[in-house]
Amino acid sequence: MTNASRAKRKRAAVRAAKRSRHNTWWYGLTAFVVILGVALVIYARATAPAQVGPFLQNASGTKKDTHWHAALGVYDCDHWMGDTPGSGIWNWPNASSAGSPSRASNPSVYAGLHSHDDGVIHMEPVTSDEAGKNATVGTYFDFGGWKLSSTGYSFLGTTVKNGDKCGNATGTLQWEVGKWNGSTTGKQKYTVQTGDPRSYKLYDGDIVVIAFLPQGKSIASIGDPPSVKNLPNALNVNTAPRTGTATTVPPIVVPTTKPATGTTVKPTPVTPTTTPKP
Repeated sequence: MTNASRAKRKRAAVRAAKRSRHNTWWYGLTAFVVILGVALVIYARATAPAQVGPFLQNASGTKKDTHWHAALGVYDCDHWMGDTPGSGIWNWPNASSAGSPSRASNPSVYAGLHSHDDGVIHMEPVTSDEAGKNATVGTYFDFGGWKLSSTGYSFLGTTVKNGDKCGNATGTLQWEVGKWNGSTTGKQKYTVQTGDPRSYKLYDGDIVVIAFLPQGKSIASIGDPPSVKNLPNALNVNTAPRTGTATTVPPIVVPTTKPATGTTVKPTPVTPTTTPKP
């Protein structure tokens, strides 16, 4: 064998060894990437936050936690706000042509968070923007055409903000949250909150109190909102499964009287004469 042939063979062997090393490296890298990808997917699924209600109804209409309720009370200086001053009860202000509760921004779009002349927030979502983590106090206020922040609110024709007068004193917004204890007698237990009440995520059986109070008056002193007494009926009523259209929602009657504005004169409490609707 000539020297030229031996040199040629040697070069070929070197090239083969390089290709082998390159292929081994490539296969190893590919396997590593695949294993890493699988591990990341498993980790993401394992650490993903659990889904929360209220959920969208499924096609069979049997999914749980699709119809939740929370009592709401809004207090203005010295009285609970409502369609009748002091009643703490209001009807939903927006309705579709079919009489279903709709959003203030678009009367043709169903409002999955609404009330039925009971001061209770009914959570019956049909779209993702009102379900789960989006079922907040802020969503309810937006759908009703009202405003709310950490410093004030505009609700049922009354607008207040920190620094405004409550009688002869300066008023500030306070809010608290409780969980219904199953009874309408005796005061519920609440936890005073800080921050923006708009962001509060609603759950079944919640009680939310938003109060504009004069300096020196504690939110604990105003007691339970009148809507608490309507929770038993609301929580025990299941409606027909939603199809996503506003026309499947039970009709409501839009109030014909203009919502009352705030007053510094304490009104006489009025007990609603209408039967709360689910």
